[in-house]
Amino acid sequence: MIAPLPEPGEPNDQGLYGPVAGSPPRLPGTVRRTTSLDLAWPEGPYGPMTLTGRARDQLTHQDGSTGVHDSAMLTATVVDGVVTAMRTHPDADRTAALVGRKLAVGFRTAVWRTVRDHYDAGTPLHQLLDEMPISLIIGGFSRRRADPSLISSSKRRLDVCSGWAEGGYAAAHREEHGRPPVPHLWPAPDLVSPTDPAGWHTLPEIPRWGMTRRRRIDVLPLDEGAAVEGLFRDSWRDGDGEQQVLHEYEFHAQVDGAGKIREIRTVPHVLPHLDCPAAAASSRGIRGAAADQLREYVSMNLFGPASCTHLNDVLRSLADVGRLGDIARAKA
Repeated sequence: MIAPLPEPGEPNDQGLYGPVAGSPPRLPGTVRRTTSLDLAWPEGPYGPMTLTGRARDQLTHQDGSTGVHDSAMLTATVVDGVVTAMRTHPDADRTAALVGRKLAVGFRTAVWRTVRDHYDAGTPLHQLLDEMPISLIIGGFSRRRADPSLISSSKRRLDVCSGWAEGGYAAAHREEHGRPPVPHLWPAPDLVSPTDPAGWHTLPEIPRWGMTRRRRIDVLPLDEGAAVEGLFRDSWRDGDGEQQVLHEYEFHAQVDGAGKIREIRTVPHVLPHLDCPAAAASSRGIRGAAADQLREYVSMNLFGPASCTHLNDVLRSLADVGRLGDIARAKA
């Protein structure tokens, strides 16, 4: 079910070169945020979905020493799109109020109301909670591979992103064949560099048919503003135990002294459908926007067939770069 892979160093028919191996060295005076949200179905594709999230903000001081500034963990169970159990660290007592909420309807608003201080401060815990609704989308991909009979019944709406634009390749293929085209997938290299094993928090191995969303954001404070670099990846483990990348973007940004996005460049490395890479250009739409308002700004301004749902999640996460830069200035 995997499209043929090009030879190493050659682009595929989308013009993409595949996933990145490892992570760049951490620079003195920077802060690195790493997050992971792992999805699994212990009882099979029709049973409850379990979520396990980890996040860490790590400082690299000027002398090269490191320290953890903040961290968070999350476990949850989701049944038919409803959170039926949840435990977090920190603030387990408060986040317990999110049990019973539907992920697809108003969950992020409920997070905002329940732990507003974490939202305002852009903490690792908030990033994990903010990530939960997307599990319904990426989790559906893995469930359909665990039970191929679900593939032909998939009813993906058109014009919600570039890969599924009306009149595009994926839409035309589904119309003609009654099922989506075979996605472009690549074997997943390790994101943890062997020369810097402490550069990521502990990443547990995902089970067969499980899925994981992982992201890294490095922030370097400048005299005015900050330079930002990072990576975003969705991958899954197939029935043979091989881990495959479904989505991957690299990004580079600069924030000016007023806290606005001065420059942004996104590089797609892996995307599932032929027309998906065109969405990378949509990231230019956040130039001039206030970084700390990006969660709202992206939701209101970047949508439709020129966009990518997963790229939008990359851009929304940049709302926390101001806080991360302040941490680095104060502690590094």
